[in-house]
Amino acid sequence: MNDANALCSFLSNMTRAERTLAIDKIVLHCFVPRHTVFNWQRGLSRIPTLHKREIEKIFDKKIFEST
Repeated sequence: MNDANALCSFLSNMTRAERTLAIDKIVLHCFVPRHTVFNWQRGLSRIPTLHKREIEKIFDKKIFEST
C-alpha cells in the first residue's frame, strides 16, 4: 500500500466531522495548506517522511508502512 492509500484509508474510517478535524490537525501540525493534505490523499504529491512521522505522532497510530 502506498502512502496516499494509507492516509486515505485512515481518514475514510472516520465520520465527516472527525475527518475534517483530523485534516485540520494535520494542517496545523505539519504547517501545510489544506490543499497539500488533499494532494497527499489523492497521490498527487509525495508525503515527506518528516510529515508522515508527524501525522503518526498526532494520532498516536501507525499509519504508513515505512516512516
